[in-house]
This record gives sequence, structure tokens and C-alpha cells, in this order.
Amino acid sequence: MQVKDLATLAGTTVRTVRYYHQLGLLGVPEQGQGWRSYGFAHLTRLMRIRWLVESGVPLSEVPHMLAPPANADERAVVVDDLDGVLAAIDERIDTLKEQRHRVATLLERVHSQGRLSPLPPAVVRLYAALAQRPLAPALAESMRRERDLLELACYHAPLPDDVVALVEGLGDDQLDAICGIWEECQALAAHVSRRLTPIDRDRITDLARQAVEVAEGVDRDIATRLLVRAADLDRPPVRAAVHLAYPSPVYRELFAAVLALAAERSRR
Repeated sequence: MQVKDLATLAGTTVRTVRYYHQLGLLGVPEQGQGWRSYGFAHLTRLMRIRWLVESGVPLSEVPHMLAPPANADERAVVVDDLDGVLAAIDERIDTLKEQRHRVATLLERVHSQGRLSPLPPAVVRLYAALAQRPLAPALAESMRRERDLLELACYHAPLPDDVVALVEGLGDDQLDAICGIWEECQALAAHVSRRLTPIDRDRITDLARQAVEVAEGVDRDIATRLLVRAADLDRPPVRAAVHLAYPSPVYRELFAAVLALAAERSRR
């Protein structure tokens, strides 16, 4: 047989056959009249290689599996290798199941929300409701930045269930309060220079307390748990992301004030 006939019979490609030659898995026949002549032994060995590879055995472990084990030690090596292959396959199956679940979730969200987002539906609905309000352009942009910041967090890990539960419990009064807090932040950011005055800091701390009170008005237990958890957010990568999203010192100070309240609650 010519190499193309061998590849066709084995259900593979000429390139793969030559690759196996390079790895030393398949012997190279002598040169005939212008082409190499492959025999039945080449076909059976190639089929065995393909059988092992398609079963999930890495090419690096194929050589010592091609020959029958000569003794108990060689059989033990083969068994150990196959156990390792089986474990790796199980791990890939678990990964694929998780990926399938994520893709199915994304598909459901596109159907239900009209957009691809890692945010839970309740959070998407919250920002959609806020976007329907007559907000000033700068305030609407701040809302969008907050939503994008939460999406960024969701790329790393899902939002805690407590966040979703808190969002689902928000009523019109709480939404009004949230908009009011954002409006005051926006007003402060519009006139504050790069350096905040003590009066500015006191006002921002008061706004942070108001935000906490809004959360506690929905569910005090959930708000307390989230504040304790928020104390762990005081890390350089998180601060860097917030600073990128909100260049104004007002929003940075608000973030710091909330974290300070969270640290205070976590010490109780």
C-alpha cells in the first residue's frame, strides 16, 4: 500500500501517519519504486495506535501499551497509566458538564433578558428598572458603570445568593432612596476637586450609612451578612477595578466608607 491507502484504511490522514513516524510509533517502510510500500503489519499497528489514542490514551503513553506486557511489573505500569487516563477523562467530563450548565444558563438569559450577561436575572431587572427612571445623563452613566463593575465580579465568581435575595426585595421606596444617594454622589463629584475636604468626607460617610440602611430596610439579616462579607473586598485588585470604573475621588471615598462600615460590623 501507499501511504494514502494506509491512511484511508485506518480512517486517518497522511499527515497523522507521518507524525507517528516522527514519534517513533510507526515504523517507516523501505523506499520502493518512487514510493514507500506499507504492509499489513503497518496497518494493524496503526489501527492499534488509533484505537488507543481515540480511547483517550496520551501519545506519550502509547509506546509501552503497544506490546503485550511481559511480566507483572509491566502490567502494573499499564494499569497505573490507564487508571490515570480514566481519572483525566472523568475530570474532563466534570469540566464539560460545568461548561454545558454555564452555556445553558447563558442561553436562557438571552431568551429571557435579551442580552448576554453573567448577572442574575434579578440584578438585570434592577438596572433595567433604574434605566427607565428620568435620570440625568451623568447619573445614568454611573449606574451603567456600577452594573459593569458587578458583571466584572461575576466573571470571577457568581454573585452571592444574599445579593440576589436583597435585590429581589427592593421596592419602589428603596429604588427612590438608591437614586437619591446616587444623585448626591453625582452632585458632590461635579464640584469636588481632586482633594476631598473633611466636610466632603463626612457627607460621603453619611451617604454610605444611608446605603446600608436601605439594605437593612429590605432584610437586616441579609444586610449584616453582606457587610461582614464585604470586609474581604478590601484588596488591591478590587480597589483597582473600582478606581478604573470611578475616577472621581467621591466614588472612591464612598467605596472606602462602605468597606469601613463593613469592617466595623465584622468586628462586632
